[in-house]
Amino acid sequence: MMLFFLIAILSFLVQLFLPWWSLAVVAFGCSYFLGRKATLTFFTGMLASGLVWLIMALYIHFTHGDIMTDKIAALLALPSSFILYPASFIIAGIVGGLSAVSGFYLRSIVQDRNVVSS
Repeated sequence: MMLFFLIAILSFLVQLFLPWWSLAVVAFGCSYFLGRKATLTFFTGMLASGLVWLIMALYIHFTHGDIMTDKIAALLALPSSFILYPASFIIAGIVGGLSAVSGFYLRSIVQDRNVVSS
């Protein structure tokens, strides 16, 4: 639970100043230090990253209108602009989940190397 909130809050704050892929760095780093099980770490990173993007996209949509989302939907030949929201959740979820599980597995590799060398 702590990992979820840490990834969500830090990725939100970092994305205010850095590019979109900074959520991967946040999920990787947080999971390196706090990940417990691989599947739980993957789904935690996926949900935290996906929800941050979904909430940010809905906030932008409802505060600034749907001009940009309608234009992007027309550009991609989508029937509705609301298809963009699940798509952004899935894209951010996959990036966040894979980054989180990569951080978890890197820590297990580093710890195994320390056990073998001692």
